[in-house]
Amino acid sequence: MAVYNIYYSPTGGTKKVADILANAMSDNVQNIDLFKKDRFGNCLNKDDICILSVPAFGGRVPVDNIEKIKTFNANGAVAILVAVFGNRAIDDTLIELYDTASSVGFNVVACIEAVAEHSLVRKFGSGRPNADDESELEVFVKKICDKINDGNYSVPEIPGNRPYKEFKPSAMSLVVDDSCSNCKKCARECPVDAIPKENVKTVDSDKCFSCMHCVRVCLKSARRYSPTVINALEERLKERCAGVKPNKLYI
Repeated sequence: MAVYNIYYSPTGGTKKVADILANAMSDNVQNIDLFKKDRFGNCLNKDDICILSVPAFGGRVPVDNIEKIKTFNANGAVAILVAVFGNRAIDDTLIELYDTASSVGFNVVACIEAVAEHSLVRKFGSGRPNADDESELEVFVKKICDKINDGNYSVPEIPGNRPYKEFKPSAMSLVVDDSCSNCKKCARECPVDAIPKENVKTVDSDKCFSCMHCVRVCLKSARRYSPTVINALEERLKERCAGVKPNKLYI
């Protein structure tokens, strides 16, 4: 039996949650980073256990993430599905992830929704996952392991709706200042090739879905989104992202 930590994490929040879960599951974990552009699916075994973690983008699974999951041949491998959200809601993320994972042969036995910092407005979910989250997520893993050890592979009740909510990816107004060294790291690592290497200060708005990875990996901190846009987004989300949202286990 192998334990796989399979994650898609543009700004690191989903990976933090995924690592907590994976480390609680096993001391010997194989990591698969679905964000890498050259990441193609693996052929798994029935007795493997996979923690499959994705961010909720507008209440959906990122489109290119879906396509990468579809390249797996799961062969009945056990899956724990994880939707990580920025203190608003997961909406249809888990049900979409379940449909995709099931279509390639994953046997889903549990689902988790977990809070991390919002990728655009960092004040929402600030500092999460924190120590309390870590303890709670470790308890979730214990309950899941108990279920598996009891030979119970039943599918849990999964939140969400079909058809999924509409989500239209959009590129936010990006500012690149003169400290940009033209190293092209942002262009190389963009998951949808939205940043042209010949001019990294521009973005193809038809491809960009504001994952924020280019901002996070910029070596000069030269890339950022317009404060006006961020402030407007914060105002729009402040009621829906208010308070301390809970982590949830579906088992």
